[in-house]
Amino acid sequence: MKFRAVMNDGINIKEFLNVISTFSRMQKNLIINVQPGKLLLQIESEAYDGQYLWCEIDATLRDGFFSEYLMDGIDTEHNQIYMTCLAASFLRALSYVRNNAVEYIKLKLIKTHMPCLAVEMSTTITNEQDVLTPKIQHAIPVTVVPRSEWNQYEIPLEVEYDLSIAMPTGKSLRGLLDKKKNLAPTVTLYATLNDELSLVVETEVVTVASHYRNLKCVPAHKPGPDADAYPTNLSEACCRVDTKKLAALFETINFYDVIMTANIRHEQALNIRFDMRQHAFVNYILPATNFE
Repeated sequence: MKFRAVMNDGINIKEFLNVISTFSRMQKNLIINVQPGKLLLQIESEAYDGQYLWCEIDATLRDGFFSEYLMDGIDTEHNQIYMTCLAASFLRALSYVRNNAVEYIKLKLIKTHMPCLAVEMSTTITNEQDVLTPKIQHAIPVTVVPRSEWNQYEIPLEVEYDLSIAMPTGKSLRGLLDKKKNLAPTVTLYATLNDELSLVVETEVVTVASHYRNLKCVPAHKPGPDADAYPTNLSEACCRVDTKKLAALFETINFYDVIMTANIRHEQALNIRFDMRQHAFVNYILPATNFE
């Protein structure tokens, strides 16, 4: 097995740090899935109850997120690598770039006395006499997942949704959900083809609704070859989810340039997708809860 990837774009490096930072606050364990055309990062999540969080980065474009990307999986038939590590350890290895510019970050799977993900970065330090380019290196212990256990980390890539609506700013939602999480354990999101999004919490004594208008809402794109053959006949879709879990996501995200979209499967699931630059995105799926 081999894996080597290099990032040398400053904004992509900061976005990568932000993804790891977000995931480390959501769960302690991080799963890294290396595939020939993409890199997936996901939390060791509560998949048993339908909650998933993952980031997918396209690795096919040399002018994309990675300037170099090489890998060999466990064999030709199963050309992938799954490994797990502590998200906090990964975050510490990247912490230097939070306040400092680096020329590149290199990720490489190595084996010393145990498998490790090596993180190397180079920076430039200038003083009155010399220009120094020291290298900073970390080795993060990882556990390589055997092929027999891969199915534990499968993520739902082919979920069908009914409506897809653009989201307001993360800052706006962060403040709103911070208030609503103290009112009720669940919040219901309503999307309509009239380009409206509503977030509603209900208690025994009060109903509090927040409305956003002029947000583009369309029937969701369905996966597969017949994606456009059976469009939804719904003009409105809604999903009730755990308020604290949704609020926790918006408390942790901190991306530079992102387009947020909510995909709703009526009364079943909510998907928030964060599209970043250079063909990378973060997906968060919450199942419906206590819908009556």
